[in-house]
Amino acid sequence: MSLLDRLFGSKPRPPMRNVAALTAPHAAPALHLTLDDAPSRSHIGGEPVLPEGMNWPTRNGVRLDFLARLSLADVHRAGAIDWLPARGALLFFYDVERQPWGFDPVDRGSWAVVLVDDLEAAATAADPLPANGRKIPFRFAHFRLIQSLPSWERASIEALGLNDPESEELMRLTDEVFEAKPKHQVGGFPAPVQGDDMELEAQLVSHGLYCGNQTGYKDPRAVALRHGAADWRLLLQLDSDDDLGVMWGDSGTLYFWVPEASAREGKFEDTWLVLQCC
Repeated sequence: MSLLDRLFGSKPRPPMRNVAALTAPHAAPALHLTLDDAPSRSHIGGEPVLPEGMNWPTRNGVRLDFLARLSLADVHRAGAIDWLPARGALLFFYDVERQPWGFDPVDRGSWAVVLVDDLEAAATAADPLPANGRKIPFRFAHFRLIQSLPSWERASIEALGLNDPESEELMRLTDEVFEAKPKHQVGGFPAPVQGDDMELEAQLVSHGLYCGNQTGYKDPRAVALRHGAADWRLLLQLDSDDDLGVMWGDSGTLYFWVPEASAREGKFEDTWLVLQCC
């Protein structure tokens, strides 16, 4: 106990509890997406192989930028994600130049997720520069099973009544699982930058409510829509990544969310994107 505590009679602080043991029952399996040179049918950046007859996704006549190709066979081989189709691959596109945040219904169409047939062999890094001149460097992607922890803002964690040191330990444990690498992830709990209510945001904005301020949350229609927030799943989390030369906002993260029922049916047109940054 410090001298001030002894002088003013402050009570000793309670010992810090075992945060890892407290939070472990609330963890959810997820896949950490890591990048290296080992061949894979999944990759970040480069130029994807599009099925014959498929048009490149555009927004107002301008091509969206390609982000990633995820082989669903690779995903299922890694385990944990049971709500995605068993076959095919997902292509992710986004307006990298404008970087819409996704809190405005008018942002719809600034990203796209497309289910296509998978490759028969590993992808190749030899690809042409896209017509719009912007390109994320090609890196093979692989999946590592992890246990994602809810943030302190989740009800399950709030109920634990963590004090400040325990909350800091939770944040350390949340970061530790990524082994000091970018927090690229499929499934599980997100690693939020600003606030952990993205499922609700996706639910409200995708139904036409503006959530750049409290307007959408206070809209009378939000009451009936709120229950649907529980249906959304984290499809892909893409962190800012120095090795790829990408930064979302100010050291932020992109989060692709999809209703579970839609994903199970192989329908990704309803995917909603949220950008958060510092």
